[in-house]
Amino acid sequence: MKDSYDVVIVGAGVNGLACGAYLAKAGLEVAVIEKRNECGPFALTEDIFGAGVPVDTHAGVCFLPMSPVWGDLDLSSFGFEMIFPEVGGATVWPDKNLIYYTFNREKTAKAIARYSQKDAKTYLRIAGQIAPRVPEIVERAVFTAPSPEGEDFLFSLGSIVGFSPRDLRTMNGMELLELLYENEYVRTSLLGMANIGVFGDPAEKGEGAVMTLLGWGLAIGVPKGGMHNLVHALVRCYRHHGGTLMLNAPVAKVTWAAGRPDGVVLEEDSAFGPREIKARKAVVMHTSPPIALKMLGNDEVARGDAELQRKMNYWDMTGHCAFTSYFLLKEPAHWGSASWNPDIMKCPYPVRAWDSWDHAARSLQYTRNEELFAVAADVAEMYNLAAVDPSRRSPDGKCAMVFEIEYPVNLRRYGGIQAWDNREITDRLHENHLGQIEALAPGFRELVLASTYSTPLDNWRRNPSAIYGHELGGDVSGAQWYMGRMPNRSRIAGLYFSNGVWPGSLTHLATGYITASCVAEDLGVRKQEWWRHHPFDQIASHLGR
Repeated sequence: MKDSYDVVIVGAGVNGLACGAYLAKAGLEVAVIEKRNECGPFALTEDIFGAGVPVDTHAGVCFLPMSPVWGDLDLSSFGFEMIFPEVGGATVWPDKNLIYYTFNREKTAKAIARYSQKDAKTYLRIAGQIAPRVPEIVERAVFTAPSPEGEDFLFSLGSIVGFSPRDLRTMNGMELLELLYENEYVRTSLLGMANIGVFGDPAEKGEGAVMTLLGWGLAIGVPKGGMHNLVHALVRCYRHHGGTLMLNAPVAKVTWAAGRPDGVVLEEDSAFGPREIKARKAVVMHTSPPIALKMLGNDEVARGDAELQRKMNYWDMTGHCAFTSYFLLKEPAHWGSASWNPDIMKCPYPVRAWDSWDHAARSLQYTRNEELFAVAADVAEMYNLAAVDPSRRSPDGKCAMVFEIEYPVNLRRYGGIQAWDNREITDRLHENHLGQIEALAPGFRELVLASTYSTPLDNWRRNPSAIYGHELGGDVSGAQWYMGRMPNRSRIAGLYFSNGVWPGSLTHLATGYITASCVAEDLGVRKQEWWRHHPFDQIASHLGR
């Protein structure tokens, strides 16, 4: 252990690790410091039922196939394996479904044609226009630091589907879909699928239209054995390149010298005692902005950048706070809509979308009104990973189903956020989830051997930086959309952020990638032969193209 490093990164989430791995591989001395005894607290895989069934207890959707990080860090050589499912995603209703095939847009169009021949032709036309540009779009929109030029680029994407930048700036996602597609099931499905990308609020002007278009750029896969294998691969890569990892090491404060951060002091009860660790060149905060502000010091940040201090002080973390139900099953559930298209049984990520277009509109408004039970079980990500990954089953065939929803978190009608510890409320929500899956997969109740759930407060207790269990380091909408996020490179010399930045801190690892790029550019180590991959390179390699 050393007392000083070139770069100190506070927080060992997946993006903090990715940032550290890049900088260590680039030749810098890096220390990643983590409060907990485990890395990647929102990318855990655990046998929560003690039945030999690995369950991803939070992040279940892996967006790494769209990321240059996989290739740059050569994560496959560090034990990471990805399954590319034939069915990438689907929307499921009780008697029908709409399936999106990973590498076959013609099959997807045929699935859409069962609802509307016109919409199938529209889909193919848009796919033909947007597919050749997807790598460029994703690189500029997701893997590049926000800028005014970048914002203009986002709104210019409307031209792909026949709208001007001004149109897109004054249009939400629902209007965009209504103008493009005639069938309400097609619209509802596309809105639900775009929603999981969390690039903004679909009901907001501008960002809603952009997030719906960016949904075309999503590429997902299934990490073999569980999402935490991504964490293990990142740790192995980071350590292989000489990085220092300190666990059980809560940071008490960031130290300052000459108006810039120059290190951290660990809390007295850390595994290393109240030790001071110097950062010779940079400090990267990979904690949510309110937690980062507490460590940095309100007055110090205000002296360096009053606007930044104000943003951090009023940072909103009340959206995207997940309530997740987990079910241990005797065997895989059978979707009622398999009679419509049996390929639904191959889908690892079925989405429970709204029952109709009107239902979607009402639900989005109820969510804004924080009417909890009015939106119970309305729209959810479901993780049915045993459908494509045999390692997700026990030797006797047991498997798990996960049902995750981001609910309004404040619960003012029930006495406040602490009401998430009220079992009457949470048990009722859990029962709603069970009932909804039963409606989609008749006989599901009889398959359930055990179930449990985690509330937003449970998630916060497991990840202290995730206030209210917020999964993205702060809301990605309204004033905190795109340019309103935290800066990767702050105006304070030597201070960087990789949490609360654009985009959300998800498993595409874009936030770690962008911040590592900023640090490396400033320290003169960005030009590396291996640092050359682009979005979708790994998919192209997988397909032999």
